[in-house]
This record gives sequence, structure tokens and C-alpha cells, in this order.
Amino acid sequence: MSGFDPLIRTKVLASSAVAVSHTGNTDETILATVTIPAGLMGLNGVLRIDYLWSVTNSGNNKTVRARLGGIGGTAFLSLANTTVASVRGFRNIQNRGSASSQISEWSDGLGPGSTASAVTTGTVDTAAAQDLVFTAQLASAAETITLERYLVELIIP
Repeated sequence: MSGFDPLIRTKVLASSAVAVSHTGNTDETILATVTIPAGLMGLNGVLRIDYLWSVTNSGNNKTVRARLGGIGGTAFLSLANTTVASVRGFRNIQNRGSASSQISEWSDGLGPGSTASAVTTGTVDTAAAQDLVFTAQLASAAETITLERYLVELIIP
């Protein structure tokens, strides 16, 4: 294959298509946790995250997040949704030559393109084991957010 580098390794860390829902309160709630083993990302590793959510289609905010470092960690995805029924997107979170420095797309976007939003950076120490969590937060406890599926891959250059 032209352009194929046999030294680049990809590993699926987690994948699920079992729907997990949140309803009944307005707290930020963890729907899925993926543990990134200590040191596995190295200095330039990339977490590639692919996700699909469904939400109540209304004018209220339904915020979906992906945080590295657990519930209090950096939100590399933080997207408030209104008047939509589903959200599909991806994120690439890459260490920047250091186990404790990351960069990713803007946190409130869905995919490729231009925006006025800044890129997202983090200082999560991936030399230690870290949890990547998918969370949901409702503005109205009567509505629902469902994490329909996710895929988390690690690319090690």
C-alpha cells in the first residue's frame, strides 16, 4: 500500500452499541467510562473518538460531553443541543510531544470545518491511567439523552 507506515499502531480501547440513557435530573451524569492505561499514549499518541447520541427534540439544552481525566477532567467535547434528534461526531485528542499536554478540535463542534471557536487544549497527565468519560446533562429533567454508541481507538505513531 502506498503511504502505509507499518510502525503506526492502532488499538481499539473500547466500543459499545448498547444504548445508555440519562433522564430525571439536571446533574452532569457519566454514561460510559473508558480507562486509558498509564503511559499507553506516549508523547504523541492520539485518542480517536467516534460517537452517536440521541436527544429529545426540543428548545431546551441537552449537553453531551467527553472528558479526559474523569468527571472533573478536560471537556474535549461539550456540545449543547436544541431542536435536533441526534448528534454524531468524532474527536481526535493528541498528546503534543508530552504526556501532559493535549490538543483537539474545538469542543463545541461536530467535525471538519471552520469556526470562530478556539481549539481545545488540556494538561491531563497520560503517564498515569486516566478515565475518558462520556457524560450527559439536561436543562429539563423531563427530557432524555442517550449515548447510542461509541468507539475509542488509540493511534500510536
